[in-house]
Amino acid sequence: MGFIERLKNSWDIFKFSLGLIKKDKSLIAIPILMFVSVVALIIIFILAFFAGSIKEPGANAGIYFWGIVFLFFNYFITTFYASAQSWMVHEVVQGKNTTVASGFKRAFRNFFDILAFVFVFIIIKILASGLKKRGMAGKISAGFIETISGIVGKLVIPSMIITERHFGQAVMQLKDSYKAIPEIATFEIGIKPLISLTTIAGLFLAFIMFISFGIFIGIVSFILWVIVIMLFSVYINTTYYTLVYLTLIEKKKIKGLKLS
Repeated sequence: MGFIERLKNSWDIFKFSLGLIKKDKSLIAIPILMFVSVVALIIIFILAFFAGSIKEPGANAGIYFWGIVFLFFNYFITTFYASAQSWMVHEVVQGKNTTVASGFKRAFRNFFDILAFVFVFIIIKILASGLKKRGMAGKISAGFIETISGIVGKLVIPSMIITERHFGQAVMQLKDSYKAIPEIATFEIGIKPLISLTTIAGLFLAFIMFISFGIFIGIVSFILWVIVIMLFSVYINTTYYTLVYLTLIEKKKIKGLKLS
């Protein structure tokens, strides 16, 4: 299979990911719920911090501890929701009507595997943070580790949830992920940065709204645009990698998605 065909695969998977929203609008619910949950978590920790429940004078160790606690809940929330959406995407491509409840139910079946996933990735995050303090070489190494671990995580989740592998078994299956390297690279290097660039369009929109209606409307417009891009990014990352896993690693045939 040639290079051009693999690029086309990536674009076809991306377009198919967008088309799934038309088939089942409930797929939009998970990114929204995830966003609301993370915002609520941040607010709770900020309020607790200023109320003195977290911060104690001179207790740096306590701050680090609560930082790790926040990291745990943040990772757990995002991983749990991603797991639920991965299952919902799987149901939709099978021609079924999916629901948020169905996604949650499936994610709960892998509750302890999700916990294992979270603990491992917290350790990776802590190690990467430590490397960033060791000069430019450390920052480059940390960035590489975070990028690779992020990709690995997005493939491990559907492996755990869809095929009901344990966390360790899902990680072991990554040896087959080389089959999808061109599609992964195209998304990470090509498609994903383009999505990020849409934030610039948000700045332009905010500027137009600022000129037309004033600074308040301009700021609100920009914030709303950023939220929409964040929700879209959450949706497309989980959906794209779920489809990559199903088609290129599990070799499943999906109606309407013909790959080279």
